[in-house]
Amino acid sequence: GRTMKWRGWLVVLLLVPAWELLRRGAAVSPQLMPPIAEILGALVDGVVAGSLPAQVATSLFYIVLGMAAAVAAALLTVVLTAISPVLDEAFSNLGALLHPLPGIVLLPVIVLWAGIGPAAVLVVIFHSVYWPVLTNLHAGYRSIPGTWRMVANNFGVRGGRFVLEVALPGMTPYLLAGVRIAWARAWRALISAEILFGAVAGAGGLGWYIHSRRVFMDTSGLFAGIIVIMAVGSIVESVVFRVLETATVRRWGMST
Repeated sequence: GRTMKWRGWLVVLLLVPAWELLRRGAAVSPQLMPPIAEILGALVDGVVAGSLPAQVATSLFYIVLGMAAAVAAALLTVVLTAISPVLDEAFSNLGALLHPLPGIVLLPVIVLWAGIGPAAVLVVIFHSVYWPVLTNLHAGYRSIPGTWRMVANNFGVRGGRFVLEVALPGMTPYLLAGVRIAWARAWRALISAEILFGAVAGAGGLGWYIHSRRVFMDTSGLFAGIIVIMAVGSIVESVVFRVLETATVRRWGMST
């Protein structure tokens, strides 16, 4: 457990001297591979100045808003498809077509329909989250034991009520797994959209921070932004989702 985690982090830390050895051994220009000290300095400056925390907050605000809307829509869709076999078949076919489609591919269409402001970013996040969550929820719904259905029918619990009161708690592991996949997709799509669209609101998000550092040839700041993106992703993955799993599926003795 913990020993393996520390070994994993040790391997990651070894990348720091490897970076310096490669930079110096190959005589790479500091503009292309800045020293680690300069990258850390740019990171500290960004945090102290308040620009990085503000841009992290902006990115997280939009991703939470977009993910919440997509998860709510996916839950509603599962209820509707449980009631109507026609809708179930229709959304299964739509999922097969749209789920593999990266949100970034839709950007040209989204720009035409929603411009390059917050609405466009939210559409990209929604698309990146909705389909993987819906796919996992469908899988979870189909995995509900037949005995649960029979017992629920005996008590007159059917259709949408069965989904909300019986199936949804049982689908929790699948919901969390879907949100976990969707988070990674949405985080990548958000950063890509911010880099392409620029500042979507206020001082912009992390993608805008990286884009602006590149424009001003601030390579140290650019790599500092990349480190922040990786750090946020790692914290959400290893802390937030672990807390959610501990409070739900592990506490209830459930698993996928």
